Amino acid sequence: MRRLVSFTLGFLAGALLCQYLLPSMWRLVPGIIAAAALFPALILQKRGGPKVRWLPLAAAGLVLGLGWFTGYEAVFTASAKALAGLEDTVTVELLDYAQETDYGAKVTVKVLDRGVPGKAVYFSDRHLLDLEPGNRLTVLVEFDEAVTVGDEESTYYTAQGVFLRLYGDEDTEIVEKGRAGSLRYLPQHLARGLREAISERYSPEAGGLITALLTGEREDMDEQSRTDLEETGLLHITAVSGLHCGFLIGMMGLLLGRRRRLTALIGYPVLLFYVLMVGGTPSVIRACVMTGLFLLAPLLGREGDAPTSLAAAALVILVGNPFAVGSVSFQLSFASVAGLLLASPRIYRTLAALWPANGRLGKMVRSFVVGTVAASLGTLLFTAPLSALYFHYLSLVSPLSNLLVLWVAPFLFGFALVLTPLTLILPAAAPLLALPEILANYLLTVAGALAKLPGHAVYFTGIHMVAWLVFCYLLVVVCLLSRERKRKYAFAVVLAAVGLLAARSLPGLAVGDNRLTMVAVDVGQGAATLLHSGEETVLVDCGSLYTTLGPGTLVADTMASYGWDHLDKMVLTHYHEDHAGGLGELLARMKIGELLLPQLSDNEDQGTLQAEVLLLAEKYGVPVTYVEEPYCEAMGEAELTVYPPLTEGDVNEEGLTILCTAGDFDVLITGDMGSSTEKLLVETYDLPDIEVLVVGHHGSKYATTEELLEAVTPEIGVISVGENNFGHPTAEAMDRMAWQGMTLYRTDLQGNIVIQVGEEDR
Repeated sequence: MRRLVSFTLGFLAGALLCQYLLPSMWRLVPGIIAAAALFPALILQKRGGPKVRWLPLAAAGLVLGLGWFTGYEAVFTASAKALAGLEDTVTVELLDYAQETDYGAKVTVKVLDRGVPGKAVYFSDRHLLDLEPGNRLTVLVEFDEAVTVGDEESTYYTAQGVFLRLYGDEDTEIVEKGRAGSLRYLPQHLARGLREAISERYSPEAGGLITALLTGEREDMDEQSRTDLEETGLLHITAVSGLHCGFLIGMMGLLLGRRRRLTALIGYPVLLFYVLMVGGTPSVIRACVMTGLFLLAPLLGREGDAPTSLAAAALVILVGNPFAVGSVSFQLSFASVAGLLLASPRIYRTLAALWPANGRLGKMVRSFVVGTVAASLGTLLFTAPLSALYFHYLSLVSPLSNLLVLWVAPFLFGFALVLTPLTLILPAAAPLLALPEILANYLLTVAGALAKLPGHAVYFTGIHMVAWLVFCYLLVVVCLLSRERKRKYAFAVVLAAVGLLAARSLPGLAVGDNRLTMVAVDVGQGAATLLHSGEETVLVDCGSLYTTLGPGTLVADTMASYGWDHLDKMVLTHYHEDHAGGLGELLARMKIGELLLPQLSDNEDQGTLQAEVLLLAEKYGVPVTYVEEPYCEAMGEAELTVYPPLTEGDVNEEGLTILCTAGDFDVLITGDMGSSTEKLLVETYDLPDIEVLVVGHHGSKYATTEELLEAVTPEIGVISVGENNFGHPTAEAMDRMAWQGMTLYRTDLQGNIVIQVGEEDR
């Protein structure tokens, strides 16, 4: 085994142990064990020769990995934790352009005057969007460490080298030019200029894809395009990685006459500048290091070695920031390359043996098709568990989509990268932009078509799908250990397909002929409640705050697991992000028959979001009905009643109330209405005694009042809640429901909550 690979594997193991398993106080134990193993490992190396040569290197890597992570953590997080909760005036320098958020804007900064190592994220008003990298702000801020988000540890910020969050206000800011306009920030200026040029010269859909392909920024992509690429396993082309670095170096090689030494001397500095433009994510750094070693090896009189290059890239990233080991980008990037190196060659040989080819053209076609499929399957084999863990889905059509699309990507990348800036200098060249536009539209069209295929992806919304994935890997192990060569892979594929059909049928069988099935989907701090009866499905709300996966995605995945492929109606109780913000994602995945909305009074807070909802409804051709009087309609074997808003002017109070009745079983959903509106609700309408209450306002102390509980006497309370800074659910609300004798369920503790009304309740 290669020496650097052995050492890096040990170092990586140490970092992973620190990140996921070992608190600081326990790290000394494996460190001592590994250090103690070094001496006997050296003795074994002398006696056993090459067979055990990797042992001392791996042990040394493990010791250093544990020590480096622990020391780095002590230096970078100690000062952040010491400042958490304090207020003080600091001077910061903007490291990039700001990004808009739901509540203002945020920007990555460097704190200049407190001796704080690492970077910080500064949150303030939208005026930050007018500032440039290099500008300096002197501002009164509230400090908060970035190791935890909510009450739980998170790797989101620390993997980016960010250890502090700063919260300030425009009124206390003093803005200085600082180093704005200096060469230090030239890559950021050029990247922004490129994004602006793309948005001006291409259609929104094509421009969003081209921006993502060239810069890795996906904010300009419309929801439909992003969803189609995700569902078909093509979103990886928008994450700048080895694919893009290969495109760029290939272009440089063509321009320099394929002279390898000259390409290394000139092309690699160009690549480094490009890396600075698109940001130093782990996948970019990994690709840059590996490409650099590949280019420089001939200059040093050595042959390139992919495993050694991969190990070197991992070591560079982890030495720079060992917290990067927790980055999804780091894990997916290295897993995919490991799959290409370890699994794809064997898959290629197996598939090529099944496809005899004659003639040069036949061999070229076989090489392209088999090579693309083998690469897709190899990466899929190593990245599928990560996709299931982080994104809860796995694209089954990715080998086909890669086969149809990947050949377009280098042409689209090259033409867009060259022609877009060229038209700034030579406006007469603008007609040439039609070529990248056509290529981008082809790619999106293929992705959209494949995303509509039945069974194009599987969704991990329950233990049954996890069991199926484990079963598939057991089949892989059996194939590797089996001596049978001709039929084992076909047999394994058939078994995996049968297992998939069985696993996907389980949730539907569990629903069976139930009169009503209610699913409170775990969307984090938000609300989304599915109601299904007969062949009809209704969704009440779809929104969330502070969640990695979007609420629309989570709802669509849950529906797919039950075999529910459309929504007959969707009801939005009111216009808040945690109740309506996932509509765009949902419409990109799911057909909706009708949208039921509250009619607005003069309320500016809700107006913006309502306009977005109406634009989405128009885009997807969804009819809109404003509920201004009680709305009652059959829903399969149940009945749906929607009550109109009872008050005006307040965001939470100006919402809809939903009652779903199946025989003697009733479910009540009150949105975020408070105590005064709950009182008005029970005074205005003759509500029945209910069995299930979807607890108002996520368990706020101002909702689920004694008046409501005494009027409807619920037996079960379902609280849709996640990590939040509001204290939901509050002790006051929980005490009132406990006094009522209710059984309580929470999505943050139990995940999706499923309640079924069976045949015996008919």
